[in-house]
Amino acid sequence: LLQYEQHTSAVKLIFDRHLRLKASETDEDLNTQDIGASHRRLSENENESRRDAKREEQKLLQRLNENSVVIVQAQEISEQEFDLLVVGIDHFGNLPIICGLLFAHGFDVISGSVETLSEVKNHPGDRKYVNRFHVCWASSQQTLPASKQWKLFEKELNELLLLSISGGNRKAQKLLIQKLVPTLRSHTDPLEPLLPVDISFDQDAESNTTILEIGGEDDPGFLFELTNAISMNGLSIERMLIRSEGTQIVDTLYVIDPADGHVLNEGQRNQLRATVVLIKHFTHLLPHAPNPETALIHFRGLLENLFEQSDWVDQLQTLQQPEVLAALARLLGGSDFLWEDFLRLQHQNLFPVVTDLSGLQQPKTREELSVELKELLASSTGRDSRDILNEFKDRAMMRVDMRHIMSLQTAFGMFSMELTAVAETIVQAAVDFCSDELNEKYGTPTDDQGQPSRLSVCALGKCGGSELGYASDIELMFLYDQEGHTTGPRRISNTDYFQQLVEKFQSTIFAREKRIFEIDLRLRPYGNAGSLAVSKSAFEKYFKTNGPAWPFERQALVKLRPIAGNLEFGKEIIQLRDRLIFVGKPFDLASMRALREKQIRKFVQPGTFHAKLSPGGLVECEYLVQGLQLTFGHLDPDIRNPNTREAMKALEKAGILSPEQRIQLRDAYRFLRRLIDGMRMVRGDASDLIVPHFRTEQFEFLAKRLGLNGEDLHREIERQTCQVIECVFFIEELITGGSGTS
Repeated sequence: LLQYEQHTSAVKLIFDRHLRLKASETDEDLNTQDIGASHRRLSENENESRRDAKREEQKLLQRLNENSVVIVQAQEISEQEFDLLVVGIDHFGNLPIICGLLFAHGFDVISGSVETLSEVKNHPGDRKYVNRFHVCWASSQQTLPASKQWKLFEKELNELLLLSISGGNRKAQKLLIQKLVPTLRSHTDPLEPLLPVDISFDQDAESNTTILEIGGEDDPGFLFELTNAISMNGLSIERMLIRSEGTQIVDTLYVIDPADGHVLNEGQRNQLRATVVLIKHFTHLLPHAPNPETALIHFRGLLENLFEQSDWVDQLQTLQQPEVLAALARLLGGSDFLWEDFLRLQHQNLFPVVTDLSGLQQPKTREELSVELKELLASSTGRDSRDILNEFKDRAMMRVDMRHIMSLQTAFGMFSMELTAVAETIVQAAVDFCSDELNEKYGTPTDDQGQPSRLSVCALGKCGGSELGYASDIELMFLYDQEGHTTGPRRISNTDYFQQLVEKFQSTIFAREKRIFEIDLRLRPYGNAGSLAVSKSAFEKYFKTNGPAWPFERQALVKLRPIAGNLEFGKEIIQLRDRLIFVGKPFDLASMRALREKQIRKFVQPGTFHAKLSPGGLVECEYLVQGLQLTFGHLDPDIRNPNTREAMKALEKAGILSPEQRIQLRDAYRFLRRLIDGMRMVRGDASDLIVPHFRTEQFEFLAKRLGLNGEDLHREIERQTCQVIECVFFIEELITGGSGTS
């Protein structure tokens, strides 16, 4: 107020000097002297005010320590506006945390300044910052009095900065985004187009910094988005001036590259300009991501990978489309597994898939995938066919995963069918590669009469039933027709030929992570102790009624389905399988119970629910259906269908299951499949199927992934598992009744 009065007095004197009638030369001289004196007083008072402010800053800076790395002072200007002083120990990335937390607490920054200081007395080696903000409530509804709000703000800010300084920067970012999302959700509309941001660059020779002039429409949370984008580029903000002109922001930032302390080169400037624009748009989509904090962290990695590409400017044109960013928010916020295993590792190959939304609208059949792969192999001269095959596999799997995340697969089972089509295409192509290489070396395998010895590659398990999900392995059995020798100059036995073929096959398909498209051959006769490739006669001897196969191995043949090799021979294998296991005898319930008890003891921890193996879990559903198939499959070929849901329909059609029983079992099966796919997608580990504990953060995320809240998911797990356990009793009665035994 004193400064204002002094300034007004000086203005009045100038007015009198130039606009009022002059009384005399003496008066004029007097006025001139008064003006000069007033200016001097004003300047002295301003200097004294600055000195007072500096002394106050120094006092606060001296209070900083290893447990209190930031101090916040707020002066209330009005009910809605505050002047804020924030001093702290400088650490890379602190400014986005400060700006983000201000926004999360409901404050909008109107103006301000940010300054990084050199060493401060009593804190050698540490740089400090002094930030001043003029802020106002962004909403008229406040839940706490201002004094308590600022105490809470200081406490949370100190906790986040301590976490970041101690090496937990990613965790600090995650916690900040969790606080930001509710505010973003109430202030942003993902469908509303965002206005452009003007960015110009200059150079400050005196401080050796790059000057950024930022202009654009004032936007909730923009200061967080801006500082976060700069931090994501690995740049340090040395000074910043924040001001608003009406609805426009006019910010000036002085930044350096802390790696070398130099001004930004042209490439860094272009990347920064792109990052600011993309982060601004992407941040507005975070409330609609399954996991907003994960989405933003992964988007940062995506941009880092993007800028490593030589043609990143061209790729950027696609990424700037709002619908592409919206899809990425759902994808990147949905799964650490998808990010780590695909996008982060294979940006160059998978970026076109991620950004081609129009191409994702329709599924691709096995025939379409095979044609596409053949054309790709034919046009890619000079490259290893195996590398091309595996890159194609990863792109095709990512495409299916994205269609699932974006809810483009409208019917249950489409996701599994599409993944199965990819698996069948890759298996057939890999078999062709290996056969061609061996035939060139050894000739083709034949029987003793000189007829070709045929090969059938049969799927089992989830692949056999066309029920693949996230992170599924591929269970296969290689079967060949007859013993004999190859036709080439270097003759070897058919046993050796097919053994080498399977060995080559195993090294052709790469599994990036354990159990993700990993080839599993353990269901062959004698498991890991048996031959990799099995002759038809050996298959028959092993699985015949009195053969050495265990009951669970015979049960696994329910899922047997040829997917590659000679089609006619595959049909012969299925006919042989039908004669071996669908013989009208009752399913061995005692063996199944013993197996289930062993699974529960070995894999289910007390007090946890394993979605696959616990009582009432998915395996229970599958075993019950397979037991009915083995008991009644001799009555109707449709009952032998390797797909669980199709087998349920056939059992109802045959009058074995009532409509109510089928629907009860089907609904439980569907729910458990969705639950397991959700956990596998999030974790990327097919073996980790223990449901997180109720009311934990992981449980809530899983529920959101499934389109439920935590309470509803908890109730649904209990309800559906009880339904499965109820099914156990009536299906076991059906099996024992069908066998005519008690």
